[in-house]
Amino acid sequence: MAGISIGLVVSLMAIVIQISFAAMIFSGPLEFHAQRGMGLTLAGGAVLLAVTALFSGFRPTVNLPQDAPVAIFTGAAAGIAATLGTGHTEEAFITVVAALMLSTLATAAFFFLAAKKRLADYIRFMPYPVVAGFLAGTGWLLTKGSLEVMTGVSLSWDALPSLLSREILPFWTPGVVYAGLLFLGLRRWSHFLILPGSMVVALVLYHAALPLLGLDMAQARELGLFFSSFSSANIWPPFTPMDLQHVQWAALAREVPTLAVIPFIALLGLLLNTGGIELAARRDLDLNRELLVNSGGNALAALTGSHAGYSALSLSMLGFKTGADTRIVGLTAALVLAGTLLFGGQVLSIFPKALLGGFLLLIGLFFISDWIVDTRKRMPRPDYAVVLAVFATIGIFGYPHGVLLGLLATVALFTAKISRIPAIEAVSNISRTRSRKSRPIPHQHLLTVHGRSARLFKLNGFLFFGSVNSLTTSVMEALHDDSTRYILVDFQNVSGFDVSAVNNFVRLAQRMSSRNVAFLLAGPPDLFTDLLRQIGGEELARSCKIFPDVNAALEWCEDDIIHFAHAAMTEQSNQAKRDRDKLFDTVADDLLSELDRQERIESLLDTIWPYLEPRSFSPSQTLLGQGDLGPGMMFVRQGAVLERVTDASGGSSTLRTLGPGTFFSEPAAYGPWRSSHGYQAESAVQIALLTPKAFMELENITPEAARKIHRLVVAALIANLSTDLRSTEWTP
Repeated sequence: MAGISIGLVVSLMAIVIQISFAAMIFSGPLEFHAQRGMGLTLAGGAVLLAVTALFSGFRPTVNLPQDAPVAIFTGAAAGIAATLGTGHTEEAFITVVAALMLSTLATAAFFFLAAKKRLADYIRFMPYPVVAGFLAGTGWLLTKGSLEVMTGVSLSWDALPSLLSREILPFWTPGVVYAGLLFLGLRRWSHFLILPGSMVVALVLYHAALPLLGLDMAQARELGLFFSSFSSANIWPPFTPMDLQHVQWAALAREVPTLAVIPFIALLGLLLNTGGIELAARRDLDLNRELLVNSGGNALAALTGSHAGYSALSLSMLGFKTGADTRIVGLTAALVLAGTLLFGGQVLSIFPKALLGGFLLLIGLFFISDWIVDTRKRMPRPDYAVVLAVFATIGIFGYPHGVLLGLLATVALFTAKISRIPAIEAVSNISRTRSRKSRPIPHQHLLTVHGRSARLFKLNGFLFFGSVNSLTTSVMEALHDDSTRYILVDFQNVSGFDVSAVNNFVRLAQRMSSRNVAFLLAGPPDLFTDLLRQIGGEELARSCKIFPDVNAALEWCEDDIIHFAHAAMTEQSNQAKRDRDKLFDTVADDLLSELDRQERIESLLDTIWPYLEPRSFSPSQTLLGQGDLGPGMMFVRQGAVLERVTDASGGSSTLRTLGPGTFFSEPAAYGPWRSSHGYQAESAVQIALLTPKAFMELENITPEAARKIHRLVVAALIANLSTDLRSTEWTP
């Protein structure tokens, strides 16, 4: 019973809403066909209610022809009537019906396409100010349409003074008072019976006032306070398929730009209302399912000549909040609307234009209040200016112009806001950030001294003409420093790019080529490299050094810096001699410490020799493969071992060269362990292997020697951690 009772309340409100929409579409020169228009909207409402009640994922959903599409379509209907003139009212009606059918079919197709291609995910990201401007503009069109329904006057700047005349004032004053009082009441109280109750009270009061004014129904109709008496109780069908031969396609074609906006606005309204239902009901809905259900409903509603529809948020939540979470709500309302089509024509004729227009005005006031007044409190001034601009454009020039401005504003807002996100995630230089390759102590010192000549830029996100400006500015600032000889750009965290970003890199490459500065690109996408070659030419592309990853680029920079530093120190000049002496003084202590460490390791190996397994390897032979289980901790006694790493693409690079007194695979001394690196003999190599079993014996028999090995392992882990941190040290 709860579903049926709520369905009856919904049907009463739906009837008033739909005949109000029909009165708005068929106003002015088309008012003669208002009765037939009511048949169109009521039939469309019955179809949409039935389809969505049966198939929607939200059981008490209420789907009706909606306000935003009708606000836009009213302009197209007026344009068709004006094009055909007063002598072709029948042709005008059937042409308007054809326009309604086409716009609703287009909406159904757009919903279907959005579901199949998941376009709704993109529409959701439309800037909030643009959406607010669209909806505020819809409120203005509804407000304007409400006055035209009540007065029969097509509003324009010239017609505004006539609204205050004694002849016109009585037509719209009751509707404005009704809408204003109801608007204030609903802003304060939200009981679901206020709206239908107010309709009944207003209807009774309006009819009670007629005798006091000395008017009967016939006189009131003659004055234009009511629609002309309906010809019969049956208002369906309002047209037949044979009538479509009278469609004036030329007049319809002129309104295509306006009609084309309706599917987009309907999709926007569906997404907003579905999101509101999810939030209010605290449940997730399958958006693609709702799109497909609404697509089917609109396709069937188009056959009745109705305008486009989608879920009504407030009416859909009515059953849910009152415990009627059932499909009976929508099915009951659909049956009542269908019954009204067949038997309720004379009942509809008792609704005064002031009540229908006042209801439209109420909807318009809520749109304007929600999207013009309330948004001002929660929106920055620049965004609010966009809302006002779109709203004003719709009010002055019409909805197509407002949509065009909104799309331009969307692009402008996107560009402005994403441009504020810098493309540079972090900056560094080789004094702080190194490759993974191990370097001798003198080379480490040279990189510390000369590493500032290599500037490193780590990029992030999507690169386009706005975001790349920050990189261009930073690179040009670096080039002002004469010591800069390398610019390295890391693309690892770049998600995409546009052609304008490639153009910026071409200009940067040209500037660096003229200044003899090396331009290194680490891990750029293949398409980026191809476009760089196409736009800048082969010669410019060759001047840019491309590396598969940032480690390879860093290693090349380090090698080049060391090479030039060595070359400078071998010169026969006083400055070169001072540099050599300074380098020797700086690294002497470190070299002595390294030699002392190697001596301690050799002494330790002599002590634990009975526990070690000697192994020999010839040049180029693999000691341990990357990903293989290590047999134990390996000490290098003679020769040189290359520590190498292979990346996902199959590229291999040498990290360090291990000589006598060094060790590797130390975790394998404690148990099973897979090596993250590969080890290859550079020359003939002698290895001493400490297996886990031998290590356990060593701990039991010679614990002091075992403790020394533990300390060696811990020191090696700390040193490796410090190296890893240094190789990834960037400044945000």
